Parts: sequence; C-alpha cells; structure tokens
Amino acid sequence: MGREIQKKKNRSGIQKVRQKPKSKKKILGNAVIAENWDKNQTLEQNYKRLGLATKLNKYTGGRDLKAEDVKRQREEEELGIRKRDPLAIGGTGKQEKIDISEAQVERDPETGQILRVIEPEGAKKKLNPLNDPLADLDSDESDEEGKAGFNQHASNAAPFNPDTGARTDVVKRLEQEASRPAKKHVPKQSEGERAFVEELVAKYGDDYTAMARDMKINYMQRSEGDLKRRVKKWRESGGTVEADN
Repeated sequence: MGREIQKKKNRSGIQKVRQKPKSKKKILGNAVIAENWDKNQTLEQNYKRLGLATKLNKYTGGRDLKAEDVKRQREEEELGIRKRDPLAIGGTGKQEKIDISEAQVERDPETGQILRVIEPEGAKKKLNPLNDPLADLDSDESDEEGKAGFNQHASNAAPFNPDTGARTDVVKRLEQEASRPAKKHVPKQSEGERAFVEELVAKYGDDYTAMARDMKINYMQRSEGDLKRRVKKWRESGGTVEADN
C-alpha cells in the first residue's frame, strides 16, 4: 500500500497535452463568391474587387484611401454624378443652415389632436426610399443627406467595379440568387408510420374515434386529431389501401 501512495506523491502535477477534437460545425460558404475568390488577396481586397462591403458599420480607422479613389469621389460630387443606392438612407448629421417654412395643421374639432400636416406646394419632401410610415414623424435633423456620400452604416454608393464603374457580375448573381423563393421543406413519413396508418385506415376507414380507441394498433394512444393529420399526410403522399380479393 505504501508503494502506491508514494507513486501518487511523485507524479507530476503538469497535465498531459490533449489534442482538441476537430469541430464538427460545417462552415457554410457561398459558391458564387468561392468561384471568384483570389487566395493571393486579402478579404477586403477580394470584397472590393467583387463589389461587396466588408462590414456594415462605418470604418473607424485602419483604412488607407487611394489617391485615385479620393479624386474620383470629389469629381463625382462636384459634377453631381455620384452613384447612389436607391435604398440608402442619408446621414443623420445636423444641418448647418435650417430651412424655415410654414405648414397648415388640421386638428380634430372635438379632441384637438393633429390629424394631418398640409405642406405648401413645392415644399421639399423627405427622402423615404423604404416607404417607412413613420418617416414623417422624424426630426428635421435626419433630413440632410450625408455630405460626404456616406451614412452611419456604410457607403451610399452602389456596389460598383472600380475599373468600369458598373455593377459587378458577382453582385448581379448574388441578387438573382437572393431573389429566388426558398424551397419549402416537406417532412416525409417513415416506413413504420406509413404501415401504422395504412393498418388503421384498412380497419376503420375514416372513423378516427375508433382508431383512437384501438389499444392494440394505436398502442401509443395518439389522439383523434393527431391520427387525422397523419392520415391526411399519408394520403397526400399517395397512400392507398389495397382491396382484398
């Protein structure tokens, strides 16, 4: 006994290095991006070449702007030809100059609540690309569009190819893929369930009350509603009862 206890005392307290098991999580990627991916470029370089954004929020630093990009942006802003995303919302910066205008307010004669605001003809309307019903209730601070062409989340410029200035083929393919309706998953009945339903239908037909009371076949004591749903799914998948000769 003493020998075994002494072995435990002399044992090193350093734990053995164990290899961590490989993660079984499947890494899902997009086939369109994988086909056009260049392994010699960084993530930001690949996304810029494909016309995609590397992040949704604005950049806080760590990005070097190329001289040709800055020059191109300034020229587009001066000429007023800067490409804009139709769904982009302008920045939320405060206006240096506030445009003063008048409007008529229509009130309820009984309660005094404001029913609608009648603006004069030719008044500048707020941009509402997403048809937000609450856009008219926002403050005037959000009316001004971003002066630099950027909002608080990302650039207002539409995805474009830096070389040609047109929408990239990758963006078009991704938009086409996203516009496809999702396939509806229809669960299939197992062979055991189909045999169970077929036996009940062959014996009782459409009498679901009798099916629920049969303790021999329906030993799981499924309710009438449950059996009715299973029979309906079985018939929709082509289930029939063979007639006895």
